[in-house]
Formats: sequence, structure tokens, C-alpha cells
Amino acid sequence: MSAPVLIIVEDNAGLRESLTLEFAERGYLTRGAETSTEVDAVLQEQAPDFAVVDLRVGATNGLDIIVQILKFAPSARIVVLTGYASLSTAVEAIKLGAIDYLEKPVNIDRLERSMWGARRDTESTEDRISLARHEREYIEYVLHQCGGNITRAAKWLGIHRQSLQRKLRKYTPR
Repeated sequence: MSAPVLIIVEDNAGLRESLTLEFAERGYLTRGAETSTEVDAVLQEQAPDFAVVDLRVGATNGLDIIVQILKFAPSARIVVLTGYASLSTAVEAIKLGAIDYLEKPVNIDRLERSMWGARRDTESTEDRISLARHEREYIEYVLHQCGGNITRAAKWLGIHRQSLQRKLRKYTPR
């Protein structure tokens, strides 16, 4: 059985090289690309079994890269990576043929499971984010938006200032 072919389309050279090396060590025949022209060159050489595509590849939209890859390799399994996740782009990526949409930074094992089509309900517990962590991250976001002003943040959240202060104490390491 031959090694699965993987193309990694990422404009961040460090991340692209890191993913390329990691997957090569796992037995994949990996190729990296930074532009749609480079993607075309790789596709002319060999159709990939898998592709990992950044949503923003320089000035190119990663959604266009999905279409480009599937034109040459209709059975390729494409996972989109992004640092700018949104529901609308996730839906669009899936409609265009991607099998998953993951936010950076991503665990390499999680990425590989996703490439092979592991269902989301089979995620390990370390891949799941707790409700408490979501709450803490949202509170940090609101505080940042309010310039660190606890009173304004409490109004934004619709809670009393003292309640917000209790939550902040809960999340602050002692």
C-alpha cells in the first residue's frame, strides 16, 4: 500500500514546514504550497488523498483553493484550518466540499483524526472545551472590549458588578 498523499496549503512558512514534517513522520507523502499557483503545480504532479488548507492564504481565499483541489482530485478529503473562525465560512467550506473546519492552533492528532473523517462525538475529552473555559474566555473578551472597566463589562454582560468580580476571582490563580 502506498503512502497517502497530503498537500498542505499554508502561507505561514513555519506552520507549513512543521505540519509537513509531522505528517511525513507519520507516513504521509507531504507537499507544501503557499499560493494557488504552487497548488496547481503540486496537483499536476500527483492528485492528493488529503489536503489541509488555510482559510486565508496570502491574498487568496482558501475557499477558492478547495474548489481548485477538488477539480483535480474530486475524492480528496479537505480540512480547513483558520485563525479567524466564523459560522458563515465554516458552512461555506463544508458546502464546497471540505470535510471539516478547525480553528488554529490545532492538535496534530485532532487534525489527523479529522482528515480520516473521525466523527466529532469521538473526540477525546482534551479536545472539548468546558463551559467554564468558554465563560472565562468570553468574560476576558468583554473586559478587553470595555478597556478593563469592570462596571461597563458588567453592564454589557447584564450582571451586577459584584457578580462579575466574584467570577473574576474564581478564574484568577492564587
